[in-house]
Amino acid sequence: MWQQVAGTVLLLWGGIASAADTALGGVPVSITLTSQPQLTVEKPGGGWYDQLILSNSAGSDITRYQAQVPVQVSIRNERNFRVSLVDPLVLTHENDASLTFTTEQVGFGSSATTLQSLGVTPVDFSNPALVGDTSTGSYLLSVSARQPMGVLGKISGNYVGKLVLLFEVKI
Repeated sequence: MWQQVAGTVLLLWGGIASAADTALGGVPVSITLTSQPQLTVEKPGGGWYDQLILSNSAGSDITRYQAQVPVQVSIRNERNFRVSLVDPLVLTHENDASLTFTTEQVGFGSSATTLQSLGVTPVDFSNPALVGDTSTGSYLLSVSARQPMGVLGKISGNYVGKLVLLFEVKI
């Protein structure tokens, strides 16, 4: 048995040695390097938001809570992108899971008047024209939700949830 294995190894070794002796000749090769688009989403000045604090101080409807934060989107070698909501936003009382806010809108746009509602279907956006190899746009991320129904003392407290957005370059 070991003689068959040794014979096979010698045959393979001989094949490798003879292949190394064979000249391939000159083959012209043309290489084109293409930089793929790179997408960066951050708050102006860099970094990201650890948390969004919704407030009910805007307007007379104290059951509606909202937050708007600036977002900067930079794309190398492209200007078109899309945004979608990975999962619906659910804000749940940290001590009583039966209490949840009703999410009215998760919106994204270049200003408060151009916000587009985000869902699982991607929404298209375009940055301004490229400067050099990068396009950069300033946007607003907006979240609005209604507090749960109930007696104020029972519904007050901290609510938590995850806002997961997907930003994709649109090629």
